[in-house]
Amino acid sequence: MSMIRKIIPVSLYDIPGLEGWLEEQASQGLFPTSLGSWAVFEDRGLPGTRFRLDPFANRTGEGLEPTEEKLELYRQAGWEYAFRVGRAYFLFYTTDPQAPELFSDHQSQGLSLNRLVKDLRSYRRRKIVLWSLLGVLFLGYSYDVQPDHFVRLPLILLQLFNPVLLFFLTGLCFYSLPIDRRDRKTLFATYNALKEGLPLPPSPGPSRRIVRENIAALILSPVLVPLVLYLQFGDGRLTTRPVAEFSSPYISLYDLEQVPLGPYETIYRNNSGLNSENVARRSCSLLAPVWYKVSQDLDALQPGRKPSTFSPDPHGGEYTYSPSLDMTYFHTLPILARPVARAQLDSYRLVNLYWSYEEVDWPGADFVILATVEDNPWQMAAVGRGGRVAVYQYAGVEKLSDHLDLLADLVSGSI
Repeated sequence: MSMIRKIIPVSLYDIPGLEGWLEEQASQGLFPTSLGSWAVFEDRGLPGTRFRLDPFANRTGEGLEPTEEKLELYRQAGWEYAFRVGRAYFLFYTTDPQAPELFSDHQSQGLSLNRLVKDLRSYRRRKIVLWSLLGVLFLGYSYDVQPDHFVRLPLILLQLFNPVLLFFLTGLCFYSLPIDRRDRKTLFATYNALKEGLPLPPSPGPSRRIVRENIAALILSPVLVPLVLYLQFGDGRLTTRPVAEFSSPYISLYDLEQVPLGPYETIYRNNSGLNSENVARRSCSLLAPVWYKVSQDLDALQPGRKPSTFSPDPHGGEYTYSPSLDMTYFHTLPILARPVARAQLDSYRLVNLYWSYEEVDWPGADFVILATVEDNPWQMAAVGRGGRVAVYQYAGVEKLSDHLDLLADLVSGSI
C-alpha cells in the first residue's frame, strides 16, 4: 500500500474546510493516516466517505484519546475513529450515507469548542505576560540604588539588529503573527456562530498562501531549532577568544598600570579557572558592524602574597594587588554614539553603588564621560568621536581622568 504526502491547503482551525478537503481526497481514493503541516494518505480511500473533527476536552493524560464509551457510541451511529489531529481534534469517518451527524445541534457542537477557545485565550495572555516580564528585565531591577529604566534602550536596539535575531524576529512578525491572527479569527467566527445556534460559517476553501506557509514551516523548522540553540547557548562560545589571541585594537591593562603585572596562572603556577576573565568577545549588529568587549584581570608580580579578587594596595599589604579593566568598543551611527555610550556605562555600573557622572572636554573627542564612586576603587569612562565609542570599567589605583590621552586613542584611530 503506497503512501502519499500532500501539503494541507486549509487552516487546521477551518473545520468545514478541512473536513471538505479530506472528503475530496477520499473521492480520489486517498485515506488520511496523519495530519500536521502536511497530510499523509494511503491509497485505500472510498468515494463518499465523510470526515468529522471532534474537538477533545483535555490536552493531557487520558483526554488525548477518545474514551471507550465515546468510541462505542460513535460506532453504533456508524462512525469509526481514525486518529488524533495534534492536540485539538479526534478525526472520525464514515462510509454510511445514512449515518447521523456527530452533534445533534449547532449549539452542542459549539460547546465542544470551549476548550480550544479557552486554550487560545490563555495562550494570548501568556504571551502578554511573557513580553511584559522581558520588558521589566530589560528596563532594570527594583534593587537598583540609581535606577534609570530607559537608559539601556539603545543597547537593546543594537541587540535587536543582530542579523540572526533580526531574521528570527522578522520571520515571527511576518510569518507567524499573520497565521495566528487568521487562525484565531477563524476559530472565534466558528465558535460564535455555533454558540448562537447558527450553522458553521462557510469555508474560504483551499488557499495557495496556506500551502506556501506550510511549505515554509517544513523548510524553516530544521533551521529554527539550531538557530534558537545558537542564540541561547552558542553565540558566546563561538565569538569569545583569549585576549592574547585577539587582533582588534584595545587598551591594555599593562599600559594603564604603573606596576608589573601578569595573569594569575603565570604568577601562582596553577589554573584557578580565572583564565576566562581575560577574554575578548565580538558581537554583531547591523547598527554596529564593529562591536567587541575585552575583559582583563591581572595580578601584580608580588610573590609570596595571597591571591585576592581585588586588593587596592599595589605596594604592600597581605594580598596581591589585582586590577581589572573591562572595555567595550562600538563603531555605530554617529547619532547613536552618545546614547550607546550612556547605555553601556549603565550596563557596567554596579547597581549597589552610587555613581557620580561628569562630562569633560578633550581634544579630538566629541564627548568624554567620567563616572566615579566616592571612597571606592571602581571607575568608568566613555569616550566618543563620530560613530566610534569606547566605554571602560576599571578597578584599581590609577585615575582614568589621568589617562584620557590613552583612552581616547581608541576612538581617534591612533591605535
